[in-house]
Amino acid sequence: MPGRTSGLERDLNLVRRRAWLFIPFFLFGLMVAFALGSFAGSSNAVATMQLETIVHELLVGGDRGLRVFEAQSMTQDEAFKKKVLDAIGDPNFDYARFTLTLSPVTVGDGVASGILTLSVKDADRAKAQKYRDAFVAVFTKEYTAQDGIFRTRFVEKRQVVADQAEADYQAAYKKLKDLAAQKNVTAPLDQVSLFKRENGIVAELAKQEGSLQGQLADVQGAIRTIQAGKYSTAAGNALAASVLKTAVSGDGSEALAAREAALTDSIGRLQKQRAAYSDGSFDPEFLKALDNVRGLDQLKLDSYERLGNAKAAVTSAESTIETSLSFSGGLAGSLLGKIAVTLAVTIVFGLIAIYAFEWLSQVRAGVRE
Repeated sequence: MPGRTSGLERDLNLVRRRAWLFIPFFLFGLMVAFALGSFAGSSNAVATMQLETIVHELLVGGDRGLRVFEAQSMTQDEAFKKKVLDAIGDPNFDYARFTLTLSPVTVGDGVASGILTLSVKDADRAKAQKYRDAFVAVFTKEYTAQDGIFRTRFVEKRQVVADQAEADYQAAYKKLKDLAAQKNVTAPLDQVSLFKRENGIVAELAKQEGSLQGQLADVQGAIRTIQAGKYSTAAGNALAASVLKTAVSGDGSEALAAREAALTDSIGRLQKQRAAYSDGSFDPEFLKALDNVRGLDQLKLDSYERLGNAKAAVTSAESTIETSLSFSGGLAGSLLGKIAVTLAVTIVFGLIAIYAFEWLSQVRAGVRE
Protein backbone atom coordinates (compact mmCIF):
# COMPACT_ATOMS: atom_id res chain seq x y z
CA MET A 1 0.00 0.00 0.00
CA PRO A 2 1.20 3.63 -0.50
CA GLY A 3 2.95 5.08 2.52
CA ARG A 4 0.51 7.91 2.77
CA THR A 5 -2.43 5.52 3.32
CA SER A 6 -3.94 5.98 6.83
CA GLY A 7 -4.44 3.14 9.31
CA LEU A 8 -8.21 3.29 8.94
CA GLU A 9 -7.98 3.09 5.17
CA ARG A 10 -5.64 0.11 5.44
CA ASP A 11 -8.14 -1.64 7.78
CA LEU A 12 -11.05 -0.94 5.45
CA ASN A 13 -9.12 -2.20 2.45
CA LEU A 14 -8.17 -5.29 4.42
CA VAL A 15 -11.80 -5.98 5.37
CA ARG A 16 -12.89 -5.55 1.77
CA ARG A 17 -10.22 -7.96 0.52
CA ARG A 18 -11.08 -10.59 3.12
CA ALA A 19 -14.86 -10.00 3.28
CA TRP A 20 -15.51 -13.56 2.14
CA LEU A 21 -14.41 -14.68 5.63
CA PHE A 22 -17.65 -13.19 7.05
CA ILE A 23 -19.74 -15.76 5.15
CA PRO A 24 -18.98 -18.86 7.28
CA PHE A 25 -19.33 -16.85 10.49
CA PHE A 26 -22.65 -15.45 9.28
CA LEU A 27 -23.90 -19.01 8.96
CA PHE A 28 -22.39 -19.85 12.33
CA GLY A 29 -24.10 -16.75 13.79
CA LEU A 30 -27.46 -17.96 12.54
CA MET A 31 -26.97 -21.30 14.26
CA VAL A 32 -25.92 -19.59 17.49
CA ALA A 33 -28.92 -17.22 17.36
CA PHE A 34 -31.45 -20.02 16.96
CA ALA A 35 -29.69 -22.12 19.57
CA LEU A 36 -29.80 -19.26 22.10
CA GLY A 37 -33.42 -18.55 21.16
CA SER A 38 -34.46 -22.06 22.11
CA PHE A 39 -32.94 -21.60 25.59
CA ALA A 40 -33.84 -17.94 26.05
CA GLY A 41 -37.07 -18.61 27.96
CA SER A 42 -40.41 -16.80 27.62
CA SER A 43 -41.06 -13.09 27.42
CA ASN A 44 -42.87 -11.80 30.50
CA ALA A 45 -45.29 -8.98 29.74
CA VAL A 46 -46.13 -7.02 32.90
CA ALA A 47 -48.77 -4.37 33.67
CA THR A 48 -48.81 -2.46 36.94
CA MET A 49 -52.24 -0.92 37.58
CA GLN A 50 -52.79 1.62 40.35
CA LEU A 51 -56.46 1.44 41.32
CA GLU A 52 -58.56 3.87 43.35
CA THR A 53 -62.29 4.05 44.02
CA ILE A 54 -63.96 6.88 45.93
CA VAL A 55 -67.63 6.67 46.95
CA HIS A 56 -68.85 10.26 47.23
CA GLU A 57 -72.32 9.46 48.65
CA LEU A 58 -71.38 6.95 51.32
CA LEU A 59 -74.26 5.08 52.91
CA VAL A 60 -73.98 2.52 55.69
CA GLY A 61 -72.16 -0.45 54.20
CA GLY A 62 -72.63 0.97 50.70
CA ASP A 63 -68.97 0.55 49.75
CA ARG A 64 -68.62 -3.06 50.92
CA GLY A 65 -68.20 -4.36 47.40
CA LEU A 66 -66.42 -1.45 45.71
CA ARG A 67 -62.97 -2.07 47.11
CA VAL A 68 -59.73 -3.30 45.57
CA PHE A 69 -60.39 -6.83 46.81
CA GLU A 70 -63.60 -6.94 44.78
CA ALA A 71 -61.73 -5.50 41.78
CA GLN A 72 -59.34 -8.44 41.89
CA SER A 73 -62.22 -10.86 42.47
CA MET A 74 -63.93 -9.47 39.35
CA THR A 75 -61.16 -10.98 37.21
CA GLN A 76 -62.41 -14.48 38.13
CA ASP A 77 -65.94 -13.73 36.99
CA GLU A 78 -66.92 -15.83 33.97
CA ALA A 79 -68.31 -12.79 32.17
CA PHE A 80 -64.98 -10.98 32.62
CA LYS A 81 -63.00 -13.99 31.40
CA LYS A 82 -65.15 -14.19 28.28
CA LYS A 83 -64.54 -10.51 27.50
CA VAL A 84 -60.78 -11.04 27.80
CA LEU A 85 -60.85 -14.09 25.52
CA ASP A 86 -62.94 -12.15 23.00
CA ALA A 87 -60.40 -9.31 23.09
CA ILE A 88 -57.55 -11.78 22.53
CA GLY A 89 -59.48 -13.42 19.71
CA ASP A 90 -58.77 -16.96 20.86
CA PRO A 91 -61.58 -18.74 22.75
CA ASN A 92 -59.20 -21.61 23.54
CA PHE A 93 -56.61 -19.40 25.26
CA ASP A 94 -55.70 -20.66 28.74
CA TYR A 95 -56.88 -17.84 31.02
CA ALA A 96 -54.90 -19.40 33.91
CA ARG A 97 -51.71 -18.10 32.24
CA PHE A 98 -52.49 -14.67 33.68
CA THR A 99 -50.89 -14.07 37.08
CA LEU A 100 -52.39 -11.38 39.34
CA THR A 101 -50.96 -9.93 42.53
CA LEU A 102 -52.79 -7.35 44.67
CA SER A 103 -51.10 -4.96 47.09
CA PRO A 104 -53.72 -2.91 49.01
CA VAL A 105 -52.69 0.65 49.80
CA THR A 106 -55.73 2.27 51.41
CA VAL A 107 -58.90 0.53 52.53
CA GLY A 108 -61.40 2.61 54.49
CA ASP A 109 -64.93 3.95 54.49
CA GLY A 110 -65.58 5.53 51.13
CA VAL A 111 -62.10 5.07 49.67
CA ALA A 112 -60.06 2.08 48.53
CA SER A 113 -56.81 1.98 46.57
CA GLY A 114 -54.18 -0.58 45.70
CA ILE A 115 -51.74 -1.85 43.10
CA LEU A 116 -52.77 -4.77 40.90
CA THR A 117 -49.88 -6.38 39.01
CA LEU A 118 -50.57 -8.54 35.96
CA SER A 119 -48.04 -10.75 34.19
CA VAL A 120 -48.33 -13.19 31.30
CA LYS A 121 -45.55 -15.19 29.62
CA ASP A 122 -45.10 -16.42 26.07
CA ALA A 123 -42.22 -17.54 23.91
CA ASP A 124 -43.27 -14.90 21.39
CA ARG A 125 -42.77 -11.39 22.80
CA ALA A 126 -45.43 -9.92 20.51
CA LYS A 127 -48.03 -12.45 21.69
CA ALA A 128 -47.22 -11.80 25.34
CA GLN A 129 -47.77 -8.10 24.70
CA LYS A 130 -51.05 -8.83 22.90
CA TYR A 131 -52.39 -10.91 25.80
CA ARG A 132 -51.37 -8.32 28.38
CA ASP A 133 -52.84 -5.39 26.47
CA ALA A 134 -56.13 -7.24 25.91
CA PHE A 135 -56.48 -7.95 29.63
CA VAL A 136 -55.62 -4.36 30.62
CA ALA A 137 -58.09 -2.89 28.12
CA VAL A 138 -60.96 -5.08 29.39
CA PHE A 139 -60.07 -4.52 33.05
CA THR A 140 -59.87 -0.74 32.62
CA LYS A 141 -63.32 -0.55 31.02
CA GLU A 142 -65.03 -2.94 33.43
CA TYR A 143 -63.46 -1.25 36.47
CA THR A 144 -64.21 2.38 35.57
CA ALA A 145 -67.47 2.28 33.55
CA GLN A 146 -70.82 2.80 35.31
CA ASP A 147 -72.17 -0.30 33.57
CA GLY A 148 -68.95 -2.26 34.05
CA ILE A 149 -68.75 -5.64 35.75
CA PHE A 150 -67.10 -4.11 38.84
CA ARG A 151 -70.31 -2.19 39.65
CA THR A 152 -73.01 -4.42 38.17
CA ARG A 153 -71.55 -7.44 39.92
CA PHE A 154 -71.80 -5.64 43.26
CA VAL A 155 -75.46 -4.69 42.70
CA GLU A 156 -76.37 -8.10 41.29
CA LYS A 157 -75.05 -9.86 44.39
CA ARG A 158 -77.16 -7.59 46.61
CA GLN A 159 -80.15 -8.29 44.35
CA VAL A 160 -79.65 -12.05 44.68
CA VAL A 161 -79.58 -11.75 48.48
CA ALA A 162 -82.72 -9.60 48.51
CA ASP A 163 -84.56 -11.96 46.16
CA GLN A 164 -83.65 -14.95 48.29
CA ALA A 165 -84.77 -13.16 51.46
CA GLU A 166 -88.10 -12.38 49.79
CA ALA A 167 -88.54 -16.00 48.67
CA ASP A 168 -87.70 -17.33 52.16
CA TYR A 169 -90.19 -14.92 53.72
CA GLN A 170 -93.00 -15.88 51.35
CA ALA A 171 -92.39 -19.60 51.94
CA ALA A 172 -92.38 -19.16 55.73
CA TYR A 173 -95.51 -16.96 55.59
CA LYS A 174 -97.38 -19.63 53.60
CA LYS A 175 -96.46 -22.25 56.21
CA LEU A 176 -97.67 -19.90 58.92
CA LYS A 177 -101.06 -19.48 57.19
CA ASP A 178 -101.45 -23.23 56.89
CA LEU A 179 -100.59 -23.68 60.57
CA ALA A 180 -103.02 -20.92 61.58
CA ALA A 181 -105.83 -22.70 59.73
CA GLN A 182 -105.00 -25.95 61.53
CA LYS A 183 -105.00 -24.29 64.94
CA ASN A 184 -108.02 -22.01 64.27
CA VAL A 185 -106.00 -18.85 64.90
CA THR A 186 -108.27 -15.87 64.13
CA ALA A 187 -105.67 -13.14 64.58
CA PRO A 188 -104.83 -11.26 61.33
CA LEU A 189 -101.49 -12.80 60.31
CA ASP A 190 -100.42 -9.86 58.19
CA GLN A 191 -100.67 -7.73 61.32
CA VAL A 192 -99.39 -9.96 64.10
CA SER A 193 -96.33 -10.76 62.00
CA LEU A 194 -95.51 -7.05 62.25
CA PHE A 195 -95.51 -7.17 66.04
CA LYS A 196 -92.01 -5.73 66.26
CA ARG A 197 -92.87 -2.73 64.12
CA GLU A 198 -94.33 0.53 65.34
CA ASN A 199 -97.29 0.31 62.97
CA GLY A 200 -98.25 -3.27 63.91
CA ILE A 201 -101.78 -3.93 65.03
CA VAL A 202 -100.78 -4.87 68.59
CA ALA A 203 -98.78 -1.66 68.94
CA GLU A 204 -101.69 0.32 67.47
CA LEU A 205 -104.17 -1.24 69.88
CA ALA A 206 -101.88 -0.34 72.77
CA LYS A 207 -101.77 3.26 71.57
CA GLN A 208 -105.56 3.40 71.32
CA GLU A 209 -105.94 1.93 74.79
CA GLY A 210 -103.52 4.48 76.19
CA SER A 211 -105.51 7.32 74.63
CA LEU A 212 -108.80 6.00 76.04
CA GLN A 213 -107.22 5.51 79.46
CA GLY A 214 -106.24 9.17 79.44
CA GLN A 215 -109.76 10.23 78.51
CA LEU A 216 -111.19 7.98 81.24
CA ALA A 217 -108.94 9.59 83.83
CA ASP A 218 -110.17 13.06 82.79
CA VAL A 219 -113.81 11.97 83.02
CA GLN A 220 -113.37 10.32 86.42
CA GLY A 221 -111.56 13.37 87.73
CA ALA A 222 -114.42 15.61 86.64
CA ILE A 223 -117.00 13.30 88.25
CA ARG A 224 -115.18 13.34 91.58
CA THR A 225 -114.90 17.12 91.44
CA ILE A 226 -118.65 17.57 90.85
CA GLN A 227 -119.56 15.01 93.48
CA ALA A 228 -117.49 16.90 96.06
CA GLY A 229 -120.21 19.59 96.00
CA LYS A 230 -117.84 22.53 96.26
CA TYR A 231 -118.99 24.09 93.00
CA SER A 232 -122.34 25.26 91.65
CA THR A 233 -124.39 23.31 89.14
CA ALA A 234 -123.43 25.77 86.42
CA ALA A 235 -119.72 25.31 87.20
CA GLY A 236 -120.15 21.54 87.20
CA ASN A 237 -121.88 21.65 83.81
CA ALA A 238 -119.11 23.87 82.42
CA LEU A 239 -116.50 21.38 83.65
CA ALA A 240 -118.39 18.48 82.10
CA ALA A 241 -118.71 20.36 78.81
CA SER A 242 -114.98 21.05 78.70
CA VAL A 243 -114.15 17.39 79.35
CA LEU A 244 -116.75 16.00 76.95
CA LYS A 245 -116.04 18.75 74.38
CA THR A 246 -119.76 19.32 73.81
CA ALA A 247 -122.59 21.39 75.35
CA VAL A 248 -124.18 19.87 78.45
CA SER A 249 -127.75 20.50 79.58
CA GLY A 250 -129.24 19.27 82.83
CA ASP A 251 -126.97 17.40 85.24
CA GLY A 252 -123.41 17.33 83.93
CA SER A 253 -122.48 14.44 86.23
CA GLU A 254 -124.92 12.11 84.41
CA ALA A 255 -123.31 12.90 81.05
CA LEU A 256 -119.91 12.26 82.56
CA ALA A 257 -121.05 8.96 84.04
CA ALA A 258 -122.34 7.83 80.64
CA ARG A 259 -119.03 8.75 79.08
CA GLU A 260 -117.17 6.87 81.82
CA ALA A 261 -119.17 3.73 81.15
CA ALA A 262 -118.54 3.97 77.39
CA LEU A 263 -114.80 4.47 77.87
CA THR A 264 -114.55 1.58 80.32
CA ASP A 265 -116.35 -0.72 77.89
CA SER A 266 -114.12 0.37 74.98
CA ILE A 267 -110.97 -0.16 77.01
CA GLY A 268 -112.10 -3.62 78.02
CA ARG A 269 -112.78 -4.58 74.42
CA LEU A 270 -109.40 -3.26 73.30
CA GLN A 271 -107.63 -5.18 76.03
CA LYS A 272 -109.44 -8.36 75.06
CA GLN A 273 -108.64 -7.86 71.39
CA ARG A 274 -105.00 -7.04 72.09
CA ALA A 275 -104.66 -10.11 74.28
CA ALA A 276 -106.05 -12.27 71.46
CA TYR A 277 -103.42 -10.86 69.09
CA SER A 278 -100.49 -10.95 71.49
CA ASP A 279 -97.84 -13.67 71.67
CA GLY A 280 -99.22 -14.96 74.96
CA SER A 281 -102.36 -16.24 73.25
CA PHE A 282 -100.50 -18.53 70.83
CA ASP A 283 -99.22 -22.04 71.49
CA PRO A 284 -95.45 -22.68 71.29
CA GLU A 285 -95.52 -24.29 67.83
CA PHE A 286 -97.42 -21.44 66.23
CA LEU A 287 -95.37 -18.82 68.09
CA LYS A 288 -92.16 -20.39 66.82
CA ALA A 289 -93.41 -20.24 63.24
CA LEU A 290 -94.58 -16.67 63.80
CA ASP A 291 -91.20 -15.56 65.14
CA ASN A 292 -89.52 -17.15 62.12
CA VAL A 293 -91.71 -15.07 59.81
CA ARG A 294 -90.95 -11.94 61.80
CA GLY A 295 -87.20 -12.60 61.57
CA LEU A 296 -87.36 -13.24 57.84
CA ASP A 297 -89.44 -10.12 57.39
CA GLN A 298 -86.76 -8.03 59.08
CA LEU A 299 -84.05 -9.75 57.06
CA LYS A 300 -85.97 -8.99 53.88
CA LEU A 301 -86.22 -5.31 54.79
CA ASP A 302 -82.52 -5.13 55.64
CA SER A 303 -81.61 -6.86 52.37
CA TYR A 304 -83.59 -4.42 50.27
CA GLU A 305 -82.13 -1.52 52.22
CA ARG A 306 -78.62 -2.76 51.44
CA LEU A 307 -79.64 -3.18 47.80
CA GLY A 308 -80.78 0.44 47.69
CA ASN A 309 -77.55 1.56 49.35
CA ALA A 310 -75.52 -0.39 46.80
CA LYS A 311 -77.34 1.24 43.87
CA ALA A 312 -76.71 4.68 45.33
CA ALA A 313 -73.06 3.86 45.99
CA VAL A 314 -72.27 2.68 42.45
CA THR A 315 -73.91 5.80 41.03
CA SER A 316 -71.72 8.10 43.09
CA ALA A 317 -68.55 5.98 42.97
CA GLU A 318 -65.61 7.25 40.93
CA SER A 319 -62.93 4.75 39.88
CA THR A 320 -59.57 5.70 38.38
CA ILE A 321 -56.69 3.58 37.07
CA GLU A 322 -53.11 4.39 36.08
CA THR A 323 -51.25 1.68 34.17
CA SER A 324 -47.55 1.22 33.42
CA LEU A 325 -46.33 -1.50 31.04
CA SER A 326 -43.02 -3.37 30.98
CA PHE A 327 -41.23 -6.50 29.71
CA SER A 328 -38.67 -8.86 31.12
CA GLY A 329 -36.79 -11.88 29.76
CA GLY A 330 -36.96 -13.63 26.41
CA LEU A 331 -35.05 -10.97 24.42
CA ALA A 332 -32.76 -13.46 22.67
CA GLY A 333 -35.77 -15.42 21.51
CA SER A 334 -37.33 -12.48 19.67
CA LEU A 335 -36.67 -11.67 15.99
CA LEU A 336 -34.63 -8.58 16.85
CA GLY A 337 -32.69 -10.59 19.42
CA LYS A 338 -31.82 -13.26 16.85
CA ILE A 339 -30.72 -10.62 14.32
CA ALA A 340 -28.54 -8.95 16.96
CA VAL A 341 -26.88 -12.25 17.93
CA THR A 342 -26.26 -13.16 14.27
CA LEU A 343 -24.68 -9.77 13.48
CA ALA A 344 -22.58 -9.82 16.63
CA VAL A 345 -21.16 -13.30 15.90
CA THR A 346 -20.60 -12.46 12.23
CA ILE A 347 -18.78 -9.18 12.87
CA VAL A 348 -16.73 -10.19 15.91
CA PHE A 349 -15.57 -13.59 14.70
CA GLY A 350 -15.27 -12.39 11.10
CA LEU A 351 -12.92 -9.56 12.07
CA ILE A 352 -10.88 -11.91 14.24
CA ALA A 353 -10.57 -14.33 11.31
CA ILE A 354 -9.61 -11.54 8.88
CA TYR A 355 -6.83 -10.18 11.07
CA ALA A 356 -5.66 -13.68 11.98
CA PHE A 357 -5.53 -14.66 8.31
CA GLU A 358 -3.65 -11.44 7.47
CA TRP A 359 -1.17 -12.03 10.28
CA LEU A 360 -0.51 -15.61 9.16
CA SER A 361 -0.01 -14.39 5.55
CA GLN A 362 2.60 -11.92 6.71
CA VAL A 363 4.33 -14.58 8.82
CA ARG A 364 4.55 -16.95 5.82
CA ALA A 365 5.85 -14.14 3.61
CA GLY A 366 8.56 -13.36 6.16
CA VAL A 367 9.61 -17.00 6.37
CA ARG A 368 10.03 -17.21 2.56
CA GLU A 369 12.28 -14.19 2.57
